[in-house]
Amino acid sequence: MKKHLLTLLITAPFFINAQQTYTWTVSSGSWAIASNWSPQRTNPAPDDILQFNANTTVTGLPSSESIGKINVYNNAVINFSAAAASSINIGNATVTAPHFIIAAGSAVNITGINAIALNITPGFSAQVHGNLSFGGTAHRLTATTANAIIFSTGAVFTANAGFGGNAFGNTSANENSVVFQSGATYIRKDGGNPFGLSAPAAVTTFNSGSIYRHQVNGTGPSLAGRTYGNVYIESNVNFSGIGSARDCIIQNDLNVLSGFFSFKPNSLGIHTGNFNIYGNILASGSTYIDIGSDNMPGAVQLLSINQTIGDGGGSGTITFGNLIVNNTTTTLLRPVSLSGTLSLQNGKIISSGASLLTLTSTGIIQSGLHDYFNLPYTNIGSDLSYIEGPVRKMGLSGSDFVFPVGINGKLRPAAVRNATGNFTVEFIRGDPYLNIGNTTGTGIHHISHLEYWNISGIGSGNVELSFFDPNSGGVTDMNALRVAWFDGFQWVDPGTGSYLGSPGANGSVTSNTVSNFGSFALAGALGYPNNPLPANAIIFNAAIQNENILLSWSVADETAYQYYMVEKASAQSSFISISQPIYTQITENQIYKFIDTNPSDGKNEYRLKLVKRDGTVIYTAVSTIDFRNKLTIFIYPNPAREKIFIKIPESSSISEIALVHINGFVIKRLITKNQTTATVDIHDLANGAYYLKIIQAGSSTIVPIVKY
Repeated sequence: MKKHLLTLLITAPFFINAQQTYTWTVSSGSWAIASNWSPQRTNPAPDDILQFNANTTVTGLPSSESIGKINVYNNAVINFSAAAASSINIGNATVTAPHFIIAAGSAVNITGINAIALNITPGFSAQVHGNLSFGGTAHRLTATTANAIIFSTGAVFTANAGFGGNAFGNTSANENSVVFQSGATYIRKDGGNPFGLSAPAAVTTFNSGSIYRHQVNGTGPSLAGRTYGNVYIESNVNFSGIGSARDCIIQNDLNVLSGFFSFKPNSLGIHTGNFNIYGNILASGSTYIDIGSDNMPGAVQLLSINQTIGDGGGSGTITFGNLIVNNTTTTLLRPVSLSGTLSLQNGKIISSGASLLTLTSTGIIQSGLHDYFNLPYTNIGSDLSYIEGPVRKMGLSGSDFVFPVGINGKLRPAAVRNATGNFTVEFIRGDPYLNIGNTTGTGIHHISHLEYWNISGIGSGNVELSFFDPNSGGVTDMNALRVAWFDGFQWVDPGTGSYLGSPGANGSVTSNTVSNFGSFALAGALGYPNNPLPANAIIFNAAIQNENILLSWSVADETAYQYYMVEKASAQSSFISISQPIYTQITENQIYKFIDTNPSDGKNEYRLKLVKRDGTVIYTAVSTIDFRNKLTIFIYPNPAREKIFIKIPESSSISEIALVHINGFVIKRLITKNQTTATVDIHDLANGAYYLKIIQAGSSTIVPIVKY
């Protein structure tokens, strides 16, 4: 008798903890029929493991049942439906996690008008690597444990037509229970928002890199107080009457693939929260983006490193009320319009004629402190944040506007005063003698060889140009400073209205009223002993030579200079001298050379420091070489007597080569697009120094040559 009792005590735990795995065996059938499972499921138990490994339709789900695990694998597509409302509780301590699994390549579609709820029991978990979709009514997948339901990379949840409510529950017990990891996607074609609770609480967490795809017309996703990964819009989304003090955080991209995205709170709401975007803003086709209204003090905030606005190949408009730039670089890839405040906190905006930044008549600028201490202006940009490229201001009416333009880490503003009309301004760091023209009119001795501004517009006003030494080349006499305008034939003096600032420091000069616009440059006037600005043509170039970088330069008239020094900056350092003083030779057509035998990996920036005999210092424009993406152009022979041959890499974007006299005028041009070789005939030129201007992809390179 004792022996039998001992046997019973030993074996009893195995009967108690035993669990059974059942595999579905038919292409269509009822959950409740035992023979549809293998082995036959005649005695359902709360620790049962149910497996699906082939395509099937499962009907007749029970009104209530507890099981240990559901496993869908082997690329199976399972369709669940019920004849009445059904609630399946999933999870058991005797079963290994996860307790609800949809493997990669597999899918579960829950459909029908009777709601099916899959409830992950507290303390247990679910992992979706494949697809899960709800449609027809308010189905649910819920949990009450934090991070219990994981949608992994490649997983997709779809709220299909007819779905209602919140897919993952909407009670405080469900808070933080669902995670969409990077690469997981939530597609909303119907139903409520994925968050389930009032902001800032949420059932669902979207990690960086996850995707929310909105495909419902009219009703937008919950935004205020929400954090998304990527937000894709594929419908007409129109917000109005919506306002909140909470921010919307988009960790990656806002991408309007079709339809439009309009967030313009009307009188029913005031939205003080911001759109904090850490990725790019994209739009395809004719889609448009319109964020902001008078009832929206909040702004679109760009808060990452290098961001773009307008990529996607589309043609629709992008309009903001307020825009805050607090990144490193914002590149515009289509026109952008602002009707409110452009806040330049950190980072430059790169625009172009095709991707113009426009401030409407109500648009204004806010910015941090600038170092033009002689200009009594605020909110004109700064060295930390400015616009590289053109910017347009609309609707001036007898008013002033300072354009926060600049380049190479330096703000170089220009303004229109007492202006009426629409104006576009761009700062160019280049030689206007070469790019525009080299003829000066009455009263103008010379113009700066370093910089100019393109100002276009219909209207009238006074043009104010800034200077900042040594960037501007050295202003030595304020009385000699002029604004010069190129009238299509020569640089002319429109008259001077006022000066600000001091020589050798910073300030500005303002013209009399003008009604014709175009290119404007700082100029020196005739009749003064100390003409400001670099009066001589200075050609400075950097080029890759084997594993080194060759710096070469020439100066048309060296009599004013004592010596030169080559300075270099890299991503790790500011400008420092890398040469000893190189004294002037005062020899006609002299070309100087210096080799940097230790170029940095990546971007190398060079400039030439010119020290005049009176101690005044000026600098050339910066020449940049990226040593990782070197493009070798072979020019030979140099010096040459008859011809110069140019070998062009097949992958280059060189479109034109100009032969230029040392004094600045163009002798001949060669169109070289899609060519690999070019020949420049120089046999009829006088002996001396010239240079080739090689134009590619919107930039140019200067290479000195000698004819003998």
